[in-house]
Amino acid sequence: MDIQERSQGELTIVDLEGKLDASTTPIVEARIIKMIQEGKKYLILDFGKVTYLASSGLRMLLLVVRQIQKLEGSLVLCTLTQTMLDTLDVTGFLPYFKLASSSDEAIKLSLD
Repeated sequence: MDIQERSQGELTIVDLEGKLDASTTPIVEARIIKMIQEGKKYLILDFGKVTYLASSGLRMLLLVVRQIQKLEGSLVLCTLTQTMLDTLDVTGFLPYFKLASSSDEAIKLSLD
């Protein structure tokens, strides 16, 4: 799993690449939680290059959104595949997240 972080004003955009499975989720989770602890509470997670999202990744997303909500921040997920969207829907997790089809749309949504 490759994790790239970039900033745009108060926003932190996290580009993920690879599989978000049981072996990689702890690494991603630790990195994102560290960002939040450093005060980065406006996050965009870009899934454009994520090829697989396991249940461990879903659990991590719930943990992250809860942490950000405590800080009155914002989390936007963008460029998820239809399979990932269907998984979020079937599991009942979809209402917990702001979603965007592109990083540009996610930036606009984050600023609203």
